[in-house]
Amino acid sequence: MAIILTQDWDIIPGGREDYEKFISEEYMPECDRLGLKSVGGFYVEVGFGPRILFLNSTENLDALFQGLAQKSFKELIVKLKQYVVNYRNKVLEPTGRVKHENYTIQKGVWKFNQYYDLIPGKKSEYAEFVINEHIPTLEKLDYLEITGGWNVVMGGFSEIITEFTFKDPRDIARMLDNPDFRTVTSKLCCKYVVNYATRIMRTTERFDEPKWFRL
Repeated sequence: MAIILTQDWDIIPGGREDYEKFISEEYMPECDRLGLKSVGGFYVEVGFGPRILFLNSTENLDALFQGLAQKSFKELIVKLKQYVVNYRNKVLEPTGRVKHENYTIQKGVWKFNQYYDLIPGKKSEYAEFVINEHIPTLEKLDYLEITGGWNVVMGGFSEIITEFTFKDPRDIARMLDNPDFRTVTSKLCCKYVVNYATRIMRTTERFDEPKWFRL
């Protein structure tokens, strides 16, 4: 079961070059050494900030918390904050309603994420809706892939995150204009959830290149 640590931040204006050097030469290697495998970098094109998302993955919560508890990780975050502002983090675990394999680096893709909280007392009805209506409706749209359904274990501002992946950003517009998507999303928001929000993101440059953030 893939556990994801997401870290969000904005780059301090005028400091991109030093930031890129720190991320590629210090931050990512140290995270990997601590068992916090670097598996994604995204830039928020549409939606709330911060604008940069950095994803790390572990096999389970114990491995994650073991890495986070290390003194060197705490020192790494202190160094990071010399280059960024608006630092946030959250811990995600799979909901179990979407097929999950090891979360790996994805290149050249776009994401459409939904964020929301469940209405109290609606958990069972929501689960039935997701299994019987929400996922089947979206699976009919062959230009998107449902790549995540996450419970927020710690941090963040929402209880649940759903993650859709696209190869072409124009397909996000197609989905948003699709009547079936609009109907099922309206039902989601009217009957089962509150505090609904979305973000559109794209991957940053390849992680194995020194300046992985370059846009």
